[in-house]
Amino acid sequence: MSKIDFNQLIKTIGLGKNIFKPNLTSQLSFETAILEIKSNFKVLDLGCGCGIIGIALMKAIPNIEMHCSDFDSNSVENTKKNFTFNKLTADIREGSLFEPWQDRKFDYIVNDVSAISSIIAKNSPWFGEDVPCDSGEDGSNLTVSIIKKAKNYLKKKGSMQIPLISLSNVKKIVNVAEENFSEVKIIKSQDWFLPKEMEILKDKMNELKSKNYINFDEKFGKIICKTSIAVCKKLKNI
Repeated sequence: MSKIDFNQLIKTIGLGKNIFKPNLTSQLSFETAILEIKSNFKVLDLGCGCGIIGIALMKAIPNIEMHCSDFDSNSVENTKKNFTFNKLTADIREGSLFEPWQDRKFDYIVNDVSAISSIIAKNSPWFGEDVPCDSGEDGSNLTVSIIKKAKNYLKKKGSMQIPLISLSNVKKIVNVAEENFSEVKIIKSQDWFLPKEMEILKDKMNELKSKNYINFDEKFGKIICKTSIAVCKKLKNI
């Protein structure tokens, strides 16, 4: 396994207009995946964006078969260009969630699909107004759908990782994961301050928090959020 500086790699990746910008979740997702993925695994990067996670994994782990998809055509084209630039080969497809992969099963799925409240996402530096985010008011819609459908796309001993971001209904997501997998374990976790430009959302965030849709702490006059990556293993009812 090769050592990869993820943040340094980001600087070399082309990022087209209206493409999701890699962030802490991207970094933690990569750091989790390299602990779980082994050589010769068939891997799916679901919601690949610019392709950064798939590229980093192929550079870090020998002989993996990489598949990437995103429902946004701009993201798919951006990913293809970045793989070509890095002289890497992957099966890159366009489509919503698992739609492009009806004929495939994977050893490992990296779920990199949006998992924060769509209300917050629209006002964030990662999405902005032009990058689509259909995760719902509590941020759980897409992740819950992926978890429920995963059994159709994972091999018998396959695993999947999911992002757990406090700007979504983490409890709901974890409950659904535990209904579908025998083992759900948080591998990486990190607190972070809400970007200053998002502090104008404080009233709306408090409203969402009062509904138990999101969660956060306040210290030193700042809002503190948390990002975790959980790995789900041992599918139930297969």
